[in-house]
Amino acid sequence: MTKEIFSMQRAFNLALEGRSIMPTDEFVRFALYHPNHGYYTSDTRRVGKERNTDFYTSNSHGKLWGELIIEACSKILGDEQIKDHSFVEIAAEPNCSILRGIDTPFKSTGIIRLGDKVKIPSKSVVFSNEWLDAQPFKRFRFNKKKRSWLEMGVTFKNNFFQELELPQSDAPINFPKVSADGYTIDWPTGAYDALNSVASQTWKGLFLTFDYGLSREIIFKERPIGTARSYYKHQICKSLFTQVGKQDLTCHLCWDDLRECLHKKNFSEVKLETQESFLMNHSQRKIKQMFESTYKPVNQQMLKLRELIHPQHFGGKFQALWGVRK
Repeated sequence: MTKEIFSMQRAFNLALEGRSIMPTDEFVRFALYHPNHGYYTSDTRRVGKERNTDFYTSNSHGKLWGELIIEACSKILGDEQIKDHSFVEIAAEPNCSILRGIDTPFKSTGIIRLGDKVKIPSKSVVFSNEWLDAQPFKRFRFNKKKRSWLEMGVTFKNNFFQELELPQSDAPINFPKVSADGYTIDWPTGAYDALNSVASQTWKGLFLTFDYGLSREIIFKERPIGTARSYYKHQICKSLFTQVGKQDLTCHLCWDDLRECLHKKNFSEVKLETQESFLMNHSQRKIKQMFESTYKPVNQQMLKLRELIHPQHFGGKFQALWGVRK
């Protein structure tokens, strides 16, 4: 056993608090946010196209992405009203704010890192990109013999993390009554809790997040092995246990639950659309300006724009969930 594995095992055993198995959502929280071993608590650079990074996001497109978001916020709230709002960016990577180097119209700007406490000013634009998918999730598997959903957990045995059934299970009441034997649901409970925590605060303004997710029906009927996966050096892996603490762990969001959360917290105009649709509908002034101001059909900015809006790239792979509370 290496020193690193021994240290990880010791930290995991302490987190077990005398139990033999840890629920999956607790394991994900441990793997992502443990002070010494968590993926997001390390100083490692995670985002970018370079080989030593793990994944590439819209935030990697620099000032252009920020300018498109500012334009969309102005379109939704109004050019004058936006000046009274603070811009709060949740889960920005260190030195990677989308507003970096931009003269913004907002009253103030602020960044909340992953894992930090979230406090929202009274009038705000609350923005995030791939924040909710970085929250813990539970895993359930249908057992045909027992005719029930069994919650899965994680233990550490023979120098490896292993998945086991928890002795007691409490599946959400909206799960299907029956399913195929072994059907797996990775349920993003942490995403709902995180959104509910932000939406429960008494601020007014615009909530806007970009992420990937599915409808409840698709999660329940069309993803038999679940949606959880890990990212490590731009490689996708279905195993959650290959590089614990060094890999990102994530699963698809359930858009139905998140939309309902915003409705319950009195957000109006709650909408879900592809990233392409959102930018084309709300950032058209900036996009039109780009086409009118360049004489070259292909340049770096236009290539970035294409990647952000093309349906085979970020434009189709990511969705925008937004709502306004007045």
